[in-house]
Amino acid sequence: MSNQPSTEKVSFREALKQAPKRFWDTCKHNWGWKLLSLFLAICLWAGLINQDPTLTRKRTFNDVSISVSGENTLLGNGLIILSGLDSGTLTADMEVQVPQRNYSTSHPANFSPRVDVSKITATGEQTLRIQTTSSTTYGTVQSVSPDSFTVVVDEYVTNYRVPVTVVQSGSYPEGFFGPAPVLNPSVVAISGPRTIVDTIAYVAVDYDPSIFPAQEGEQRVALPMRIIDKQGEQLPTDKLRVTSASVVLRSIVLEQRLYPMQEMNISNLVNLSGTPAAGYEVKSITTEPATIYAAGDSLALDSISTLFATAPVDVSGRSESFTVDLTIRKPSSLTYLSTDTVKAQIEIGPVITSRSFENVKLTAQNLSPNLSATLPTKTVSVTVTGPENTLKTMTTAKVKAYVDLSNLMEGDMLLPVLATFGNIDPENLSYTVNPADIQVTITAQ
Repeated sequence: MSNQPSTEKVSFREALKQAPKRFWDTCKHNWGWKLLSLFLAICLWAGLINQDPTLTRKRTFNDVSISVSGENTLLGNGLIILSGLDSGTLTADMEVQVPQRNYSTSHPANFSPRVDVSKITATGEQTLRIQTTSSTTYGTVQSVSPDSFTVVVDEYVTNYRVPVTVVQSGSYPEGFFGPAPVLNPSVVAISGPRTIVDTIAYVAVDYDPSIFPAQEGEQRVALPMRIIDKQGEQLPTDKLRVTSASVVLRSIVLEQRLYPMQEMNISNLVNLSGTPAAGYEVKSITTEPATIYAAGDSLALDSISTLFATAPVDVSGRSESFTVDLTIRKPSSLTYLSTDTVKAQIEIGPVITSRSFENVKLTAQNLSPNLSATLPTKTVSVTVTGPENTLKTMTTAKVKAYVDLSNLMEGDMLLPVLATFGNIDPENLSYTVNPADIQVTITAQ
């Protein structure tokens, strides 16, 4: 009895040592059938997993895009989302219980995360709950974070009479002129949030005529639009819809006709009315500038070379030169004149006439005291040319004819006959004497 525990201890150790060998022997015994059984068990387990929809696993999708529906219905109800649904912010995290069989192929789109704005019925801040769709095929949505969005809603209105304005910069091709371009359309309708639409002043199109080729005729170009508010600032267009006759517009068509230009003379043949002051007359008429540029079709330019003033210039009672603005008459065949007026210098001066004085006494002047002079004639005739008003006041008594004998000595000499006219300034007069020269004999006394 005293040796039994020791024997049991030895038997247990032997058993442990023999265990691997026995396990291996057991595996080798009918090993093929055993391996087949294991394979069939695994297949059966996999089949059961695929057929049982209750076997699910949790899956989390981050930054899931949230779709928006019902926008057209909302617009039809006279409302529009002003803010809160910007594309960059419509994302959420979504936790889903997915069937094991579809775990690797499941996608956020299978659950249709969305918000429906068609249910909104009032303006101001509105809360939209994110909706999802669950199914036995793809699984059940457990939670969405955030589960809603707050949006700002405004009235959807239309301004049907917004004018389109050209903002022009640059020049027409050299040698060409363009009249005001034609816009198609020139008035548009703009729809959008009332808080924006009510601030709109006009639609601007930026236009540089130098983009056109230098050729006569009609040109067309489609120009982008800028919407400008009453403070002159450009408005964003993402919430606005521009239409004309119910057609949505992306641009405005500008039509521009180009005409060749050429330089034309301004006629100095200005019509005058009235009469200058007595003794005065119009001496000359000059215009500044003497030429201007005109534009029109080629046939019109070829048929016209000189332009004329539209109305006569009144010179009644004038005794001095003056300047007046003349309006140029534009022929109907021309489209453009570089200026409508020119300055005309009307030069007015005295009427110049001549008057003859007969039997004017001839004298010798400045003769030395110890000498004497013999003149061949005692009288001459003098013809004076000068202002008519001056000559009218002149009498024969005021006309003096003489020969100047200053510093002359004895002898015979041919001297010119000179004349004076009293207190009348000789600078304004000219004269001739007949005879113009006489033979004078100087002798000692």
